Amino acid sequence: MNLGTAVKILRKQRGHSQKEFAEKCGISVNALCQIETNASFPQKSTIKRICEELGIPTSYLLFFSIDEDDVPVEKREIFNALGGPLKQLLLGAEKE
Repeated sequence: MNLGTAVKILRKQRGHSQKEFAEKCGISVNALCQIETNASFPQKSTIKRICEELGIPTSYLLFFSIDEDDVPVEKREIFNALGGPLKQLLLGAEKE
């Protein structure tokens, strides 16, 4: 699970700098950097604030953080086939 990578991608898609986003989330830039490099895992309250600032449900962030290694081998083909389109669908749905 790469929660930090998902945070970084979604933050950048929304055009936020690390400094700006960290301030909005009420955490230090260093803490955000640690999260985005997967060096530390944020507390539940921090995840909630991050999702609020990204404008997405927590479940979306958790889905975006799943990578192929998190999926059983026998289900990876379907995960890879559906993962990308589903992520695009979720991102499109949140804009409506």
